[in-house]
Amino acid sequence: MQLGFWENKKVLLTGHTGFKGTWMTMLLKELGAQVAGFSLPLEEASFYRKVKANVDYHFEGDIRSKIDIGKVFGQFEPEVLFHFASHSSLHKSDKIPDYILGTNIMGLVHLLEEVRLHSSVKAAVIVTSDKCYKDTDKPGGYDESCQLWADNPYSVSKVCQEIISECYRKTFFENPGRINLATARASNVIAYGDYNLTRLIPYAVDCYLRGSKAVIRNPHAIRPWQYVLDVLWGYLLLAQKLYCNYGLSAQYNGAYNFGPTANTFAEVCEIMDIISGLFGTMNHCYDGQPAKETKILKLDSTKARRELEWKPLYSLERMVRETVQIARQGMEGLDVGHICRSIVRDYLTEVNS
Repeated sequence: MQLGFWENKKVLLTGHTGFKGTWMTMLLKELGAQVAGFSLPLEEASFYRKVKANVDYHFEGDIRSKIDIGKVFGQFEPEVLFHFASHSSLHKSDKIPDYILGTNIMGLVHLLEEVRLHSSVKAAVIVTSDKCYKDTDKPGGYDESCQLWADNPYSVSKVCQEIISECYRKTFFENPGRINLATARASNVIAYGDYNLTRLIPYAVDCYLRGSKAVIRNPHAIRPWQYVLDVLWGYLLLAQKLYCNYGLSAQYNGAYNFGPTANTFAEVCEIMDIISGLFGTMNHCYDGQPAKETKILKLDSTKARRELEWKPLYSLERMVRETVQIARQGMEGLDVGHICRSIVRDYLTEVNS
């Protein structure tokens, strides 16, 4: 990808103040894009505030509100849309099903309605999840042709996002050649700035920084790990392909997997060994009462590698080491915003070399 492509492009990024959204904001601004962000009211202790991320136009509202979304399109005419704004975790999803379904399903409907009613958008990337696939223990991983299915509120909402995106693409966008639209399915990502302590690495690093013992279950559970900028780079490649084929071809429309490489699947105990080595001490234990094991969901990203020439750059140790290093620097009072922007610049140099 030519990095100059993004210079002065008008980009709408929903969920721009979240974990992935903050990193995407820094990427887009470094690339010279004109960015409008839409999110819930900003929390004081958010990663976005901590790194002093900024967009050209900051909109606050609820994605479930047609009025709130309408104001964005009324004041900003985006050329490219990245939709990140959604409830993004399985954790305790059975406690708030109405919120999850309303946010993830009707939020997307309201957004695509605005896209349908405005002619400025040429390319849209709707971020869904790897949790949309029916669990069939498919050898080699799930590719984009595999069956979609779910039976919990979060995963159901992600399946619905895929179906709604397909509905709008086929009914309103593709035949007239008005908008090129794709969905992006990825696993959970890791990097500095994820404050969700129900996830292993944020929890373990937080414990080590505070000097408390991290209690770990399922040490031999195997999980996929992937770096946030690797995944976001894939989204950028996809959006550029969509934009450059606007009015010419629907070749890049559809679903894309952005999954980790085989060498970034690792046991939980391997991650803990890396973290303890970086801190120079072992301050964790295994409690001997493993939780119910969840199956490994592997994504087949052949399509993204073939059509977008996408490939992850970060090894498992590199992504964990960087996450720990920035967290420690933050505890020492260093400017983590400056550090993160330097990492973004270095990443762009490396991926474009």
